[in-house]
Amino acid sequence: MRIGLSFDQGTPKYRLYLGALLAAADQAGQEIVPLWMASTEKPLESYFLETLDGIIFTGGADVEPQRYGFDDPQSLCKTSPGRDEQELVLLESAFQRRLPILAICRGMQLLNVYRGGTLVPHLKTAADHLLRDDERHMIQLEAASALGRLARTSEAAVTSSHHQAINKVGTGLKAIAWHQDRTIEALTWSAPLRKPWMMAVQWHPERMSLSEPLAGSLYQGFLQAIKGRSS
Repeated sequence: MRIGLSFDQGTPKYRLYLGALLAAADQAGQEIVPLWMASTEKPLESYFLETLDGIIFTGGADVEPQRYGFDDPQSLCKTSPGRDEQELVLLESAFQRRLPILAICRGMQLLNVYRGGTLVPHLKTAADHLLRDDERHMIQLEAASALGRLARTSEAAVTSSHHQAINKVGTGLKAIAWHQDRTIEALTWSAPLRKPWMMAVQWHPERMSLSEPLAGSLYQGFLQAIKGRSS
């Protein structure tokens, strides 16, 4: 199974995405070949897209604000030039090929914008939001959702690092997990029938133990979806 990781922005934290995926695959007894699809040093090589069985969209820099109609006069957003274009190609290909998708932090925000949604550009300056950057906190999740069934709980702790959040939810998506201030913490399909497996989360499961309900279960669900697609 060949699994793409969307983008390596060049900091040591990106090694955690690879490490968590390999550890989860080893725990599940599945052989995988992980592939970094693009980086700050390597542009996307589109011919690799046809070889993938699933893809993880990684966290990192902000989505370019003009993509969701925000002018950003105060320069609140810190973007990575060229990254959006490459990952949007990946998203389009993933949907066309019906690949299982796990979208993490920025990955969830990019997915939401791709589906026509918008973002809160800076939580610190937004009404009714609590600033959370590099902290552990509890979230509540819809127990009957695919995520709730995977995690087997309706409440758990997660590790977050973000200054933006989902505002308007994109077309075809629905929120299934929330912080106490109602910040959306996870998205999935609103009507999943006949759609590929997709889970988008605001937290960082790669920075958590696989024994935690909202870390290991995510990877296992993702890997099982890939296995089911390939069998």
